Amino acid sequence: MVATTSYQAGVETSLVQMAYVQEAAWGVTPTAKLQQIRFTGESLRGQKTRQRPDEINPSRVQSAPVTTEESASGGINFALSYGTYDDLLAGLLCNDWATNVLTNGLLFKSFLIEKRFSATQLLQYSGAMVGSGTLDIRRGAFVSGSLNVMAKEEKKAITSASTGGTYTAATTGRVVDPVGGIRDVQIDASAIQAVCNSISLNITNDGAAADYGLGSAAAQGMRMGTFGVSGSVEFYFRDFTLYDRFKAETAGVFSWRTLDAAGNAYKWELPVATMMNPTVNAGGPNQAVMARYDLEGSADTNGVALRITRTPIT
Repeated sequence: MVATTSYQAGVETSLVQMAYVQEAAWGVTPTAKLQQIRFTGESLRGQKTRQRPDEINPSRVQSAPVTTEESASGGINFALSYGTYDDLLAGLLCNDWATNVLTNGLLFKSFLIEKRFSATQLLQYSGAMVGSGTLDIRRGAFVSGSLNVMAKEEKKAITSASTGGTYTAATTGRVVDPVGGIRDVQIDASAIQAVCNSISLNITNDGAAADYGLGSAAAQGMRMGTFGVSGSVEFYFRDFTLYDRFKAETAGVFSWRTLDAAGNAYKWELPVATMMNPTVNAGGPNQAVMARYDLEGSADTNGVALRITRTPIT
């Protein structure tokens, strides 16, 4: 018995693949094999900025629009797994991994990102910078996040940019869960004496953007922006220990670890973190009182605002 053909109205999302490679020169596709990544969804898209001149027209019809800029941007959503996003995290922090450690730095990194619907139907995003990212840890859910990119342009292709047309396979480790996968929520290397319910981390390159010039609708370059970290953390309210830190504006090292099932770990560390603007409310009957704080990150004396340490199982 043969399979039925022509049964699909369109491409299924389960068939879509995504891969990337770092560029040596911005916007120039390198000759290399692309690295496949795991993802839970994406919103990459190209778009054009169009403008109409405000001409005085007795016919009462608007003047024809013209294209002034073309851009591409969007997000890649993921469930955190070890080793899968290290290159893109390095792009987000503008630095290289060293001695198994990554901190924010001054190295601009851009990527070619490829979205593959089939072997002959692809969208490619050259000159892509990872402008911001998030990490979301909460009770009852796998650890998730997003990487938001801005690119020079979106182009369709009928062949992959990857050497040989195939990708280097994505990692296969288990995603980080909220039970065995979250450890050592600490301030100044000491355990916080309250039960943690959630942690969110926002990593930004504020002001990062594309630059445009005459003669082309595509971007002609990128600006790195200013690095910053912020977020929030929520605990079951037990006493005023953390509240007193807020009132005193006491900064400290806020850190936690994420581990996969095999024990491969990342330690996420904000060297100078202040817990601000608490919300301590009784939300309704028969509920635990929760205390939610904003996390305000700053740089230490070495200019480090975020440190990620990876510890593989060898």
